[in-house]
Amino acid sequence: MGAVVQRLWRLPVLAVWATGAIAVASLQVARDIIKPSAALKPGIVIVPVYLTTSTQLAVWVSLINLTPGTLTVEISDDLDEAWVHSLYAGDPAALKQELRDLQDRVSRAFVEPLRQGA
Repeated sequence: MGAVVQRLWRLPVLAVWATGAIAVASLQVARDIIKPSAALKPGIVIVPVYLTTSTQLAVWVSLINLTPGTLTVEISDDLDEAWVHSLYAGDPAALKQELRDLQDRVSRAFVEPLRQGA
C-alpha cells in the first residue's frame, strides 16, 4: 500500500475505533448508573502529553471528552500535562496507560508518510 493511501486510511480507522470505544464506555456508564458497582471510583490523574501539534492535542482532548465517564479538566500552560477526570480511576496507573495508548493512536493517525526518494 502506498504511503498516501496509508495516510488516507489512518483517520477513518481512528474514527471507527473511537466510535467502538465510545459505545463500550456508554454501555459501561449506563450499566453503572442503573446498578451502581464497585468499579465506580471517581478521580483525577495527571497525564504527560507528548503530542506534537495542536490538531493532535485537540483530537485527543475531544476523544477524552466524548467518552462517557471521562473529562479533560485542564491542560497545563506549556501543553505538557493534562488533568483528566474519570469515573473509573480506581487504578490510576491503568487509566494513565489507557490515556497514553489513546495518544499513541492519535499520533499515528496524523503521522506524515515517509517521502519516497528523499
